[in-house]
Amino acid sequence: MGYSDRILESEIQDIAVKAGTIVLENGGETYRTEETVVKIARSLGAADASAFVTPTVVILSFSGEDGVKHTFMNRIFSRASNLRKVALVNDLSRRLEKRGKTSNPRQVKFLLHRIDSSPVYPAWSLLLAGSLTSMFFTLMFGGSLFDAAIAFFSGFLLKASLLFLEKVRMNGFLVSLISGAVVSIVVDFISVSNLPVDSSVIMTGTLMQVVPGLALVNSIRDIISGDLVSGTARLVEALMIAAGLSVGAVSGLFLTGFL
Repeated sequence: MGYSDRILESEIQDIAVKAGTIVLENGGETYRTEETVVKIARSLGAADASAFVTPTVVILSFSGEDGVKHTFMNRIFSRASNLRKVALVNDLSRRLEKRGKTSNPRQVKFLLHRIDSSPVYPAWSLLLAGSLTSMFFTLMFGGSLFDAAIAFFSGFLLKASLLFLEKVRMNGFLVSLISGAVVSIVVDFISVSNLPVDSSVIMTGTLMQVVPGLALVNSIRDIISGDLVSGTARLVEALMIAAGLSVGAVSGLFLTGFL
C-alpha cells in the first residue's frame, strides 16, 4: 500500500500551503510560491492541483481521491527577506517532483519544519553587515572616509532599531517611518557639531539598508510574468515604504530643529 492510500486531504493542504507560506514570507516571488505549492501538493498525491497567491494570501485547490474539490487558504501577515529559506523550499519541491512517486507526508512535514525553524544569523553579524552596508554606500555616493565612518555608526543604530522593531511586529510603513526619523535625527545632531561631514550623503547611504529593492524587483517580475494583482500590490508596498522613509526623514529634521 502506497503513501497515497493513507494521506488525508487535510495533510496535503497543511503541508503544501505551509511550503508556500515559507516562500512568500521570506521574499519569494508569486510565481515561485505557486509552483512550490502545486509541486508539493502533487508529490503528496493531489490531483488537478492549482494555487493562487498574492502578497497576503496563499490559496490551494485540488481534487481528492473521491473526486471532491478541496480548497484551503492561509492569510499572510508578515514578510521578510531570507532567500536561504526560499532556496531550500524551492529545492525540496523540485526533488519531490523528480522522485516520480507519492512522498511520505511525515517526512515532508519534518523537512519543512526544519527549514522554517532554521537559525538566522546572529545579531552581531546583522549589526556589522548593516553598518558596513551604510559605510560602503556612503563611499559609493561620493562621501569621504570621515562620512563613511559616521555612516557606519548611524547604520549600526539603524540596524539595532530594525532588530527591535522586528520583535514588536510593527507594520512596514511604520518601520520605514521610524527608520527615516532615527537616521535623520542622528545625522542632523552630528552635522550641527561643526564636523566636516556631508549629511545628505550620510543619510542616503544609511537609508539604503531599508530601501525596498527586493519588493520592487519582485513586483516587476510578477507584472512581467502576468501576475498583475500581486505585482501591483508589491509595487504599492514598495512605494509606501519609500514614502515612509521620506516622511520619517523630514519629520526627524523638523524634530531636531525644535530641540
